[in-house]
Amino acid sequence: MGLLGGAALAQGQGNAVQRGQAVFEDNCAQCHRSNGEGLPAAFPALNKNPFVLGEPSPVIATVLNGRKGNLGKMPSWKDKLDGQQIAAVVTYIRQAWSNRAAPVTPAMVAAARPD
Repeated sequence: MGLLGGAALAQGQGNAVQRGQAVFEDNCAQCHRSNGEGLPAAFPALNKNPFVLGEPSPVIATVLNGRKGNLGKMPSWKDKLDGQQIAAVVTYIRQAWSNRAAPVTPAMVAAARPD
């Protein structure tokens, strides 16, 4: 990939992170906190969380479908956010704070979205 292509890719990822931060602040920060530290015994921290930093498919599935468990209830976002918004917010949580994990694309979200 040429220098221009790499710069365009980096710019696209930067825009996704910015969009993801906005989605996060509007929909997720109330429970997971703006600093990604969550609320102990209620909502898990996203910063330094091995689940968030691991394979992206389970993270995408959790955002799409929600989760019930002993650390509170994660709502389903599949009917509230589109694929680009979900890709952006998952990319954001995987790259915000001290996290450094690969970005997520809308195509990855589409592949995980239930029919």
